[in-house]
Amino acid sequence: MKNLKPSRLKFLIFLSFLFVLTTNSLKSQNRTFNGYLLKAVDIIEKKWALRGYDVKGVFTHDLNFGKKTLKASRPSVTMCVAAQLELIVTALNIYVDETKDSTIYDYLPFKHWVSTQSKTFKDLVWVNSGSKGTAYALNSYGMGTMCHYKELLPGSFVNINRNNGTGHAVLFISYIDSAGNEMSHYSSKVRGFKYFSSQGKGPGYGGFGFRYAFFGNLCPLIAAGKKRDCGIILSDKQSLLNCGFMLLPKYWNKQKRDLMIAEAKKVHSLSENKVNAKYQIQNTIDD
Repeated sequence: MKNLKPSRLKFLIFLSFLFVLTTNSLKSQNRTFNGYLLKAVDIIEKKWALRGYDVKGVFTHDLNFGKKTLKASRPSVTMCVAAQLELIVTALNIYVDETKDSTIYDYLPFKHWVSTQSKTFKDLVWVNSGSKGTAYALNSYGMGTMCHYKELLPGSFVNINRNNGTGHAVLFISYIDSAGNEMSHYSSKVRGFKYFSSQGKGPGYGGFGFRYAFFGNLCPLIAAGKKRDCGIILSDKQSLLNCGFMLLPKYWNKQKRDLMIAEAKKVHSLSENKVNAKYQIQNTIDD
């Protein structure tokens, strides 16, 4: 920052302060949807884990969505970006069961849940049309917000990039140290994080499951049964490490949603976008 003008430096410091203030306020007001997403992890881990990974598989099973259904393309296998959408829909269904508020199903046109035409919500979760990841998609449609890696809470979304050129969409569970031990808060001892997503290969080994992701060149031997994912790029750039929260429905921003729906309508192409190429193979280090 030595070459920055004083006015520019003050502006950057102010933006950083505002970002931290906003994120801390988000936590203190308990505005996140993380608790419901963690309940979804429990359900999916018990019922649908290790059914196999397939880039052409979307959802382990048909998902109820109010009076409609999100159809599984190849039950019961699925892949990483579809896994995040399955987590979101499962969590929303839990929320409706608890609150009886079924209006959330009408927040987006149904097309946005089933189509990957450019700039739909699903297309952005699929990391297309300039999207950086799930948190980016939620933020774009007023359903969430992005944050710094150090501000993550269990049940947050992360899209990683690896130093081998591949990427992955996951749900953050906890920080970990160099031995793979879980940590409740960020500290200087953090060397990665535990996540939940779909990865790997065939049934019994691949599909929904947990992994222990390590940054950089660190890839230590850890306790038996803990599968590793190594070579993760640690960066403050959202394009390399997209992080963020989903918000409780009462905090969803309809103005942002309307702007994005209008933006998607401007795209006249009717073709469906495929899964981002770098997300198609998810063989982590122990698969």
